[in-house]
Amino acid sequence: MPLGESWKRASYDYLFRFGARANTNQVTLVLMDNSSFAQLKQTRGEPWDRGLHAQLLNRLADDGCRLVIFDSFFRAPRAAATDTALVNALRRQNQVLLMAEQAELSHPDFLEVQPILPEKIFLEAARTNWGVAWLDPDMDSVVRRLWPFPSPGPYASLPWQAASLMGAELSTKPAERWLRYYGPDGPGAKMSYSFALSQPTNYFHNQVVFIGTQPSTTLLDGEVDKFATPYSSWTGESSAGVKIMATAYLNLLNGEWLRRWPAWFELGILLASGLALGVCSRLKPITVCVVAGMGSVGVSLGAISWSYFTNDWFPWLIVAGGQIPCALVSVLGIKLFRVFELNSKNKKKAHKIPVTPGYELFQPPIGEGAYGVVWLARSQAGQWCAVKAVYQEKFGKDLDPFDREFNGVTRYQPLSGKYPGLLRVEFVSQKQDGYFYYVMELGDSLVPGWEKDATCFKPHNLGAERARHDNRRLPVCDCLRLGAELAESLELFHQHELIHRDIKPENIMFVNGRPKFADFGLIADRRPTDQVKTFVGTAGYMPPPPECPGTTQADIYALGMVLYVLSTGRAPDIFPAIATTLVTNRQTEDFFPLNRIITKACQPEPKDRYASAKEMHAALKIAAEK
Repeated sequence: MPLGESWKRASYDYLFRFGARANTNQVTLVLMDNSSFAQLKQTRGEPWDRGLHAQLLNRLADDGCRLVIFDSFFRAPRAAATDTALVNALRRQNQVLLMAEQAELSHPDFLEVQPILPEKIFLEAARTNWGVAWLDPDMDSVVRRLWPFPSPGPYASLPWQAASLMGAELSTKPAERWLRYYGPDGPGAKMSYSFALSQPTNYFHNQVVFIGTQPSTTLLDGEVDKFATPYSSWTGESSAGVKIMATAYLNLLNGEWLRRWPAWFELGILLASGLALGVCSRLKPITVCVVAGMGSVGVSLGAISWSYFTNDWFPWLIVAGGQIPCALVSVLGIKLFRVFELNSKNKKKAHKIPVTPGYELFQPPIGEGAYGVVWLARSQAGQWCAVKAVYQEKFGKDLDPFDREFNGVTRYQPLSGKYPGLLRVEFVSQKQDGYFYYVMELGDSLVPGWEKDATCFKPHNLGAERARHDNRRLPVCDCLRLGAELAESLELFHQHELIHRDIKPENIMFVNGRPKFADFGLIADRRPTDQVKTFVGTAGYMPPPPECPGTTQADIYALGMVLYVLSTGRAPDIFPAIATTLVTNRQTEDFFPLNRIITKACQPEPKDRYASAKEMHAALKIAAEK
């Protein structure tokens, strides 16, 4: 398709943007350029004086030139004297190769091409050595292939014949060959025709010489024998056809032409990259941007380097400039749409401020979860506390989550006042006007002195504590201490036949420096594993499917994952990977005992985990005391 063709052409052109392979077999290009036309009194648009060709050829024969290639067509006889001189000079060469032209034959059913050979007297003098000089640019006028046919084609090209005369072993199996350019100036040494006639004796000894016309300007216009190269889009300059012929000759002589991989292999690469990008779409937006940038640069550098050191090339910009940017825009667009959609849903209805007799609520709220809103409050006695209102409209038509939240808090309240390790709930209202609320003890604030300005209050939970540390990683000793305290509290839940179901750093508050589980809406009665069928909780902290999160073993898994996140600084979705710095610094000896506890708590199979939170608490206490 047109877009695919442009990506393909650009992929080829940019292979030479950052450097080209050096040419190891030098050639000399003798050019009929503006200087030569002026000094030798020739006229552009008219045939070059064959007497000058004879003079140059005699000079090359005297020097022992190895091969002469004419990119100039000797069509018909002209002056007998100059023609005879040219024939005699051609016969003196070690090897000489003449240019043939190509003609198209029109037919209603097919298009055929055939060569137009030089005049017979010149062809016989050259020992019938001829090759067609034909370049077939792409739609953007850039010459990219050695030969428009799968070479060697129906007859030999001028570069093909030149390489064969120089002993190159070329396969006759048809194959598409792409030019490897050697730089914006073309290959070999270049000199004006007039300057070549005045070189010292033996200057051209054992050399390969191409003779051709240099266009009057390097501008990309319609002048004959002028072509664009991959460098033209950057330099704005064209190239003489003889330079491209010499490039093709060196490609064939050195076996340096480029080839594309089979179509099925290229398709496999595109499918594989598409699958890889699909996996990356699950990452966070910033990570997606970093991966996309590194991926584009990596693919570009890898493809360019591969073609430089090998003879293969691939339309890599389809991946680096097409697939990856499109995937990036798609992923970011989808994520932004989801955020917008979520915000729109949350803003559709303004939640009414609950009526809380005996408590003064302060605006704005200090937190908002999936089910409710939390306010900082103060009782009539002047005691600070937190009030959470849970709204039925948050759940749409499904009333089960609303009832579950209410029942969970109601079951938890009597227990919370008995143990200092549990966050105390002081009061639970009745369901009223589409909501209920409950009052709980207030956690610590990240901002000291907030009492003078209630708007400065910032809840101090374990997620915020993690963000305050380097690399979002708590010291091992703190992880062991916090883990032991939390495991002890979790055991209290389980002893009273309750499970939490949503243990994560953001649901663990600090109260007077002690961690306590918060967000009680998912608390439920403990049931046998085969009776648990509800999937509720937070992704990453729930055990892997098909296990349901509503069990004591799932709570143990979640607590182990919390310790993994706190101690490694990593996200739960890359468990069990750890940072290399954890095994290269002085905390190594402390970390491994904790890591063993985490690994056991987060085993995929419930039977392989700790049998109870009490057992996990004991393991953490032992590790902390060592």
